[in-house]
Amino acid sequence: MMQLARLVLLATAFAVATFALGWWAVPLVAAGYAAITTAQRGSALLSGFAAMLGWGALLAITASRGPVGTLATELGGVLQLRPIGVYAVTIAFPGLLAISAAVVARALASARS
Repeated sequence: MMQLARLVLLATAFAVATFALGWWAVPLVAAGYAAITTAQRGSALLSGFAAMLGWGALLAITASRGPVGTLATELGGVLQLRPIGVYAVTIAFPGLLAISAAVVARALASARS
């Protein structure tokens, strides 16, 4: 139950930080969380999954307000992807970014102590 609460709070942090600061807030939040939780196993994966959930929520909110399907079709044509591929890449990007930043921050925090 505590892990689920952490996931929801971290996903909310990723979504709010991204909305306020842009995509580069993802590695900052992930690094901050990893530095705080260096003793916990799986914190990098939790960060990655939470970032994907946060961006998924932002994508869902955006989709309810505008023609995201049209954008995905047009962008998919440029990238030679189907629209579902555009959505997959959009969701995978913050996850991979968060995992990378969390692993680096955790290694740096472990090296300092």
